[in-house]
Amino acid sequence: MLPDSSHCVVTSIQALYLHVPFCHTICPFCAFAVHGNRTALHRPYLDALRDEIALRGKTHGTPASAVRAVYIGGGTPSTLALDDVAHMLQSLRRNFKLAPDAEIAFEVNPEDALPEYLAGLLALGINRISLGLQSFDGATLAALGRGHDAGQSRAAAEALQSAGPDNFNLDLLHGAPGIGGEAFRRDVQAASDLRPAHLSLYILDVEPGTLFARNPQVRQWAATHREAQGEAFLWASDFLTARGYRHYEVSNYCLPGREGRQNLLVWEGANYLGFGTGAHSHVDGMRWHNHRHLRPYLRCLEKGRAPDHYRESLTPAQRANEALMLALRRDTGIDVAQWERTYGFLWGSRRERIAHRLVQEHKARRDGSRLALTPQGFLLADGITEQLMVES
Repeated sequence: MLPDSSHCVVTSIQALYLHVPFCHTICPFCAFAVHGNRTALHRPYLDALRDEIALRGKTHGTPASAVRAVYIGGGTPSTLALDDVAHMLQSLRRNFKLAPDAEIAFEVNPEDALPEYLAGLLALGINRISLGLQSFDGATLAALGRGHDAGQSRAAAEALQSAGPDNFNLDLLHGAPGIGGEAFRRDVQAASDLRPAHLSLYILDVEPGTLFARNPQVRQWAATHREAQGEAFLWASDFLTARGYRHYEVSNYCLPGREGRQNLLVWEGANYLGFGTGAHSHVDGMRWHNHRHLRPYLRCLEKGRAPDHYRESLTPAQRANEALMLALRRDTGIDVAQWERTYGFLWGSRRERIAHRLVQEHKARRDGSRLALTPQGFLLADGITEQLMVES
């Protein structure tokens, strides 16, 4: 049964995420909740998405403040027709109050980045577009199993630049099997020449369950090229910083004031809701995620039930550790004194010794009670966080 709207919980939802799982091609490195693109599935999925938005809206749709960011990702949202995108946004606006200056972001694949489609997105109120290039290099794209070629990458980037949104992001991926670092350096140079407001640079991870993970040659390549990938990561940080970009998070760069708002809100611990297969949510210390696969997701909503697959209430230690992890991924780092006050754990001499060593090794910098990782530290962010975590 749907929850009774009279028992609506008044809370502040700052960000919304909508997941579109359909993809023209399933990339061999992708570990997200994705599905091959079959247009016959679009309507039942979008109907279920509409129902989930309404269901969550009954519980969380009277926010204490308006939603500041919406992100439509995937998968490949640009597999959808513009009318479908319009209906999704209408569902959101019926159930949630969006701030007048809300950032509404939308992911587009190069093969879909046609001028008329981009213009249609802007007309619907999309004000940030993220283009999943991965590379401008044909050999790199082939090694990554992407569905577009180098010509489409270039044409898509130029179409996006001509379409008019000054707030756009380009995704690049480094570490394609069999491809050396010079191709990545050319990609970074070419992307920055376009002066996007934002750049996301990822190092390829061989994720469990992906096609790459089942390929021993790919695993071997990844294992033996970590050092080279790290060198390319540090080169990109220096290069883009010299070109006026701020390396504000491990994988993200922006021109002044153009940080991705959705990312910032999540990293700051704001409440957010996710809709669609595999989508995650976090509200007031409660965290859950939806079914990853289409059939159980649709079945739950057909029966009027929330499509939750897993739900947990975070312990004090989990909250403290997540705040630590998210803060250390940003160039602003963590205010140790504020972290102690907020979460009730002492930083202590053990963590202070680790922090001192990181500073000595140029992996971190210290400014009063604030500890922030350098680009060298970003490369080891997960391991550093693990050393500093509170024991559960």
